[in-house]
Parts: sequence; C-alpha cells; structure tokens
Amino acid sequence: MSSSSQPPLRRFHSDQTLQSGSARFAVDYWRRQPTDDILRSVRLGSVEALRVKPDGRIMNGNTRVKVVEESGFDVNALPREIGT
Repeated sequence: MSSSSQPPLRRFHSDQTLQSGSARFAVDYWRRQPTDDILRSVRLGSVEALRVKPDGRIMNGNTRVKVVEESGFDVNALPREIGT
C-alpha cells in the first residue's frame, strides 16, 4: 500500500498529554535525537516500529511522530505496521 492510499496518521495522544506529566521526558529525549535516528527507530521490522490502526491512529510511535512532525517531516510518508 502506498503512502497516498493510506489514511493520514493521527496521534493517539494530544500535544497537551505529551507535554505534561512524565510524558514530557520522552518528548525531551526524542527532541535531542537526530531525525535520522528517530526515523530508524520507527522503521518496519524494528522493535519499536510505527504501529497504527487501519484508520491511521498511532498505537506505537506517538512521541517520535510528534517530534519529526515538528521538524517539518511528512510523517504520512512513513511506512507503518497495521494492527488491530
């Protein structure tokens, strides 16, 4: 399935959720990582690959998608594992 035929990614967690409580430490950590490292971490076949529901809701990778999205990267082009 090409990225154009996939639904757009939708983060499960809001910006407010990711920037409050203990979640903010994960956001801070990923903001300090090079974009290439983040993209490698969500790559298909990796332990923490980007996993989404068929409708595009992100189940694994919310924080990393937020961070690369902030840098202007087209996150909808990312390959994803589809789960249920």
